[in-house]
Amino acid sequence: MNIIAESDRIYLREFILDDAVHFYTMNSDNAVIQYTGDKAFETLEEATEFLKNYNQYKLFGMGRWAVCLKADDSFLGWCGLKYHPDDKLVEVGYRFYKSNWNKGYATESAKLTIEYGFHILKLKEIFAHAHEANLASHRVIEKCGLTFIEKGTYDNMPAKLYKINNPYYIIKQITALETYPVRHPILRKGRPIEDCAFELDNEETTFHLGLFFKNNLVGVASFIKNNNKLFHETTQYQLRGMAVLTAYQKKGLGNLLIEAGEDMLLKHCSRLWLNARQIALGFYKNKGYKIIGEPFEIINIGTHYTMTKELF
Repeated sequence: MNIIAESDRIYLREFILDDAVHFYTMNSDNAVIQYTGDKAFETLEEATEFLKNYNQYKLFGMGRWAVCLKADDSFLGWCGLKYHPDDKLVEVGYRFYKSNWNKGYATESAKLTIEYGFHILKLKEIFAHAHEANLASHRVIEKCGLTFIEKGTYDNMPAKLYKINNPYYIIKQITALETYPVRHPILRKGRPIEDCAFELDNEETTFHLGLFFKNNLVGVASFIKNNNKLFHETTQYQLRGMAVLTAYQKKGLGNLLIEAGEDMLLKHCSRLWLNARQIALGFYKNKGYKIIGEPFEIINIGTHYTMTKELF
């Protein structure tokens, strides 16, 4: 039995095929699925097939989990995380037998799930949604510390969207030298540590941002006052050395560094540019950066593209 998290009275574990009877029975209650957009399973076999084909743990390292009572291992419902590849976001969700409503299980399990997402999976943020009329679900979400963002449509139903940021991540200014523990393994792997030094690193107008997870440096980015002849602005900044340690990649953490730097630059300039590696083009395009000119080679590093964004 793979236990994910636990409190004094409940634990979360991965689904097993024996849970099919609970999926079948729970979803047969119209009150349980009223606001979900889901349909009841027509047979127990259909619920079993659903669990046989449930691949979220393998695909994304997360998923929905069974919520069980410690006292007798009884199945109370489920709670967990769902990754939406198209939107690149993770949401927390839950569903319980009606007999287990109003006992605090939803809030308790959702808090365990969120803590697991932040502490173990190191996610930068977690979302949640609830049907506009599902007042009980809104209360659970708010008790878990999520903040309302906007109204929208989810599964063709009116819903409210909420979000909570990972409190373990902090961004602060650091020195050029302090960026080396991240610059070196990600940007200059196998080369002398001295190669981590950039021109203009120590100018007064340059600033370096460090992203910390529980006081450990996991990401860096440097913003250097440096004009590119491709652009007409008299004051321009160049983004250099944007890097996140391997264990923390593909979590959207680069977005935090870029957004923090852009916010700081709004006071100083309207043009930010960079020389992007080919592998990073998609990331910067999603942040609103555009390619200017033709690709070029940087010796010992590879193909690069000049990209830029106007800051407003």
